[in-house]
Amino acid sequence: MSGPYTLAKISFKDWSIIGYPFYLEHLQKDLFNLAAIVSYVEDTGWSQPFKWAIESESVQFLAGIFPQTREIRIGSKQLGYELNVLSFDEDETLHEHASRIAELPLENTPTMIKFISHQYQLPLFDGDEFQKVHKREQELAQILIQKLNTYRQSWFERFSDFGLDLTANFMLIRIHLLKFLAILPNLDHDQSGREVKRIFCESIRRLIADSKLAKRKNLKGQKRSLPNKYMLVLKMIYQVAQYTPASWLCYGLRKSVALMATRFIAGVNIKEANTALAELRQSGRDSTIDQLGELVVSRDEADKYLNEVLDIIRGINTGGEIGEKNLAGIYRSHVSIKVSALAQDFKPQDFEYTYNQVAPRLKTILLEALRHQVFINIDAEHYHFRDIVFDIYKKILLKTEELKTYDQTGIVVQAYLRDGIAHLNEVIQLAEMRKLKMPVRLVKGAYWDAETIEADAHNFIAPQFLNKEETDIHFRQLIYRGLQAGEHLILSVASHNIHDHCFAESLREKMFSTAPIIEHQCLHMTYEALSIGLSMLNWPTRNYIPVGDLLVGMAYLVRRIMENSSQVGVLTIMRSHKKGLAFKTPTEVLRQRKSNNQYVNDHSLNFLTKEFKNVFPVRSYLTQHFAPIKDQLTLDLDKAKRGELYFDDGNFEVYASSHPEMLIGKVALDTPQSVALDIEELYQVFQSGKWAIDSCLRFTTLHKLADLILFERNHLASLIMLEAGKTIDEATADVDEA
Repeated sequence: MSGPYTLAKISFKDWSIIGYPFYLEHLQKDLFNLAAIVSYVEDTGWSQPFKWAIESESVQFLAGIFPQTREIRIGSKQLGYELNVLSFDEDETLHEHASRIAELPLENTPTMIKFISHQYQLPLFDGDEFQKVHKREQELAQILIQKLNTYRQSWFERFSDFGLDLTANFMLIRIHLLKFLAILPNLDHDQSGREVKRIFCESIRRLIADSKLAKRKNLKGQKRSLPNKYMLVLKMIYQVAQYTPASWLCYGLRKSVALMATRFIAGVNIKEANTALAELRQSGRDSTIDQLGELVVSRDEADKYLNEVLDIIRGINTGGEIGEKNLAGIYRSHVSIKVSALAQDFKPQDFEYTYNQVAPRLKTILLEALRHQVFINIDAEHYHFRDIVFDIYKKILLKTEELKTYDQTGIVVQAYLRDGIAHLNEVIQLAEMRKLKMPVRLVKGAYWDAETIEADAHNFIAPQFLNKEETDIHFRQLIYRGLQAGEHLILSVASHNIHDHCFAESLREKMFSTAPIIEHQCLHMTYEALSIGLSMLNWPTRNYIPVGDLLVGMAYLVRRIMENSSQVGVLTIMRSHKKGLAFKTPTEVLRQRKSNNQYVNDHSLNFLTKEFKNVFPVRSYLTQHFAPIKDQLTLDLDKAKRGELYFDDGNFEVYASSHPEMLIGKVALDTPQSVALDIEELYQVFQSGKWAIDSCLRFTTLHKLADLILFERNHLASLIMLEAGKTIDEATADVDEA
C-alpha cells in the first residue's frame, strides 16, 4: 500500500503498534492512555480482542486491541477516514486493517467501571468479603422501608408527583414542559401577558402535533404518543387558553409555576425559609441552605450573590443552634455555595486571573462563617469549572492563616464522572495537608444530561459514565474510599436510593467501624419519606434547601423535574419501594445488562461512520489539554523575544498583537497579477493532471492535510494567539474550522 495511508509499526513495551506513520508519530507524544489499557490487559489477563478509544494530547483515535498477538491497531476516530477511502479504493491492506478493528464485537470491550476500578485499585463489591456487607445492607433496607411506609404525603405532594410521573413516562411532555418552564422567567417584562400566552399555546399545539406524529410512526417507549385521554385534556387546555384573556392566563401560569417551585425552593431569603427550617428541626433533621444563582455576568451580580450568602450566614442561627454539631461532628448550621457565582468572568484557563476575582469574596464568606460557627459547603459545578474551583478553594484554605484550623468546610465529589475517584483522592490529600478531618458530600451528579449531550455534539469522549449502574458502583467505590480514609474524611452520603444509604452504614459497620459517623442528605421535598425514614433510624440527616427568587431558581426547578422524571432516575425506581422488588447490587445489574448486550459504550465505539463529525475540541479547562498549549505558547513567545522569525520571506512585517514591539515574521504580499497566475496554474493542473481524475487521491491528500493540521493544533493555535491575540479557545477553534 502506498500514498497517505501507508501503514507502519512501532514497538511499545513488547507490543506492536500498527497505524499510519503520522498517527504513530503523534501518539508517541503522549502514551499515557495507551499505557493504561495495556496495563489493564496484562494485569487482568484479558484475552479477548476489543475496541477502545484512545486519546493522545487531545487527539482521539479508535484502537483495536489484540491481546493474544500483543498487537494494537490504530485507526481514525469512528474509522471515518478508512471508510471514506475504501469507498474510493478497495486497497487490500487498508481494508484488512480497518476490518480487523471494525469487526471486533462490542461485547468483548471491558466496561468502563472495570477499567477504572483496575486503574485505581477499587473493589467491584462482588467478592466473598462483601457478602456480609450486602446481607446487612438488605436487613437495614427492610427496616428503612418500614419507616418509609409510615409517611403520608400531602395532597400537594401527591398532585405534583402525578405531574412528575407524567414527565417520567412521556418524553414529549417532558420536552415541551421544560422548554416552557425555561422560557417563562425571561418573560417578566411581558406585563400584558400576550407573549406568555403565545408561547404557552405554541407549546401545547406542538405537543399535540408531535404526539400525533409519534402515533403515525408507531413509536414506542419514551417517544410514544400520549394516550387518548391525555390528548383530550390537552385539546381542552389549548381551546381554553386560546379564548382566555392574555393577562388572566399569564397570571394563572405564573402563579401555578411559582406554587410548583415552592415544593423545592423554601423561600426568597433566609427569613422566608425559617418555616421549613423549623419543621426540619422538629423532626430531628438538619438543613443546608443553598442560595440559588450561578454563572453571574456582572460584578454587581457577583456582589449581590456574596451579600445574599452573608445574610444567610448571619441569619441561619435564629433557632439557637450556634456551634451545635450533629452526631457526625458537622455544624447543624450549614450553607452551600456555588463558587462560580463569585466572579463575573470565570476563566478556568487563567487561574491567577480568576483567583484574584474569586478569592476576596470566597475568603469573606469563609471568615464570616468561622465567626458565626456556620459550615460552608462548596457545591458541585459543571465539569468545566470543577478543577479550578477546587484549586481556588485549596489555595485559600492553605494560605489564609485564620482558616488553617477551620474544620467546618467541605466540598462535593460527583460519582457520575469517570475521574470522580481521582478528584476524591485530591480532596483526601488536601485534608492530609491541613491535618483536619474534612467533610465531603458524595453525590451521583447534577449535570449528566447537559454534559453528555455536549460530548455527543462536539464528538469527544464523554467524561461521565454512560450507564447508570456504573455511576451507582462508582458512588459505592467513593463511599469505600472515603471510609478507608476515615482518618481524614467525614462522609455525607447524598442520594435518593435507599440502598446507597444502607450500603454506606453496612460497609462502615462491617469493615470500617473506626471511621467517623456518616451523615445522610436528601433534596428538600424531593423524596421526603426517605429523609424522614433516615432520621427515624437516628442517622444524622440533612435536607438540601434552596432559597432564591423564581427567576433565578427556574433552572434549579427544571433540573429537579429532570431528576424526578428520568426513566432511569433513582426516584422513579425507589418510589416502587412498596412493591417489594427483589434486591440486586449495581454490579449484578451491570453484569446482566452487559450479557444482554444492553451496555452503552462510547459513541466512538458504537457508531462507525464515514459521515462528517465535528472535530473534537481542545477542552482547555482540563489540565492535560491546557498544559501542552501553554508550554507551546511559552516556547513560541521566548523564540520571538530572541528575534527568531517564524517566516522571513518578504518585506511585510507582522507583529504580535499583545506585544506591538515584537516582530514575529516577515511575509511577501501577493499582487493581483500573481494571484491570477496562481489560479490559472492550478486550473491547468486540475484539468490535465492526475488530481482531476483521481478522486481517491484528492480525498486522501486533503484528509491527510486536515489530520496534520489537527496534530499540529497546539503549535498553530499558539501562533494565532501570538499574532492575533486570541484566547486559547478561539485559536484552537480557528484551527479546527480549518
